[in-house]
Amino acid sequence: MKINGNDSGAHAKKKGPSGDGNKAKSGGKPAPRRRSNVGKKIALIICCALALACAAAALYMLWEKPPERGGEGLQTIEPTATPENTEKPQATSTPEPTEDPNAGAPATLNENMYTFLVVGIDRAAMLTDVIMVGRLDTEAHEINVVSIPRDTLVNKYGSVKKVNTYYNSDIASGGDGVTGLMGGIKNLLGFEPDCYAVVDLEAFVELVDAIGGVDYDVPVAMHYHDPTQDLYIDLEPGIQHLNGQQAMGVVRFRSGYASADIGRIGTQQDFLMSVASQFLTLGNIPNLPQFIEIFTEYVDTNMTTANLAFFARQFLLCSAEDIHFQTMPANYGDSIKGVSYVSIYLNDWLEMVNECLNPYDTDVTAANVNILTHSSSGFYSTVGYVAGGEDSFYNNLPASPSPSPSPEVSETPEASEAPQESGTPAESQAPAESLEPSEGGGQPEGTGEAGPTEPVEPTEPVEPTEPVTPAEDTSNGEEGAQ
Repeated sequence: MKINGNDSGAHAKKKGPSGDGNKAKSGGKPAPRRRSNVGKKIALIICCALALACAAAALYMLWEKPPERGGEGLQTIEPTATPENTEKPQATSTPEPTEDPNAGAPATLNENMYTFLVVGIDRAAMLTDVIMVGRLDTEAHEINVVSIPRDTLVNKYGSVKKVNTYYNSDIASGGDGVTGLMGGIKNLLGFEPDCYAVVDLEAFVELVDAIGGVDYDVPVAMHYHDPTQDLYIDLEPGIQHLNGQQAMGVVRFRSGYASADIGRIGTQQDFLMSVASQFLTLGNIPNLPQFIEIFTEYVDTNMTTANLAFFARQFLLCSAEDIHFQTMPANYGDSIKGVSYVSIYLNDWLEMVNECLNPYDTDVTAANVNILTHSSSGFYSTVGYVAGGEDSFYNNLPASPSPSPSPEVSETPEASEAPQESGTPAESQAPAESLEPSEGGGQPEGTGEAGPTEPVEPTEPVEPTEPVTPAEDTSNGEEGAQ
């Protein structure tokens, strides 16, 4: 009755004093009632949707969880000297750091900071040519990512001491690859990252396709064909929408950069930043469930689906301005015995680790890492030795003339002139000629076998100029060393 009275009064004011006439015309009085019912239904639906959304968000947050962490703290390595390095300066150059504060109680881990390692692996060669270490700060909503060049010099046994061989070496020795990789990265950082993800090329392609591809401004013309790897890259510079295969070509291409791998690292970082910016602009990650499914199935990782969901939500809370990419400070053009290396600038690296990656309340120092550096003055090791010794490095230098034949040059003619007629002096000179395995006769294995064929030329011992032939070994060595 109250509702009818109010409605009637409202109509009376609009239509005039004749209330009866209005009643007759208001045969549509139920219409406002319908509108009111519809409004209530809409409101009810909205409330239910909000309740469901809140419930889903609550369940999601209960389901997602951060990764478990061991909290082992910073490692401390006492410098030692191996037999081949006991007399070298680096063997005793860093004994004091063992007494620093880090050697006491374990450093405290910041509960809001999570560290991770992401590597891209070529399954054919089992080399991790893309290596990135990062730290996510869930309180400041900041992400720092540091790229480690694949040729970075590391203190490991073997003739090739590069960071991208840790995985391969561990596999070769019967391991799972990850154990050796994580141990090697721990030596560079002073602590072990919480999470890792080893992504191969096919997984990368599927992950990019799962999110519908990405828009990217290709920086340079990228054209590279290698049938042996089934790798075909054909991209022109400019903004374009890339599918998984094209995106893989972008992050693998390096021949068009003057700085080769360092130029490629810059493009990889720029590509990932572009992808991150697109997600943050959308406010979501397209097809996230499918992305997580592919990730857990095809990526070698210690993260669960709940961990991935946690990181995805934390990532979306960041802004593009709070995501930072950097590259390890080092001499990117170093070379050891003809093999290219990247030699770490130790002090600059430790500063970067503490500023961008360290999740502990104590700074990482030289006492917490096992790092080998190289410069024009030689090697320096934070642990006091070079694993395997300095002579263990693979030698790719051109072969130099052997000094051993030179003392015999003056004596050989005297021995050969007396019995000139018998031809035996030619045999005495043959060993000197056999030092030229490929240039002399084009016989690589003839270092000791070519001698007997030389006496066929009996006049050679008479010529005094013959002993200078060992000098030709220089050019031979250059060709043999590629």
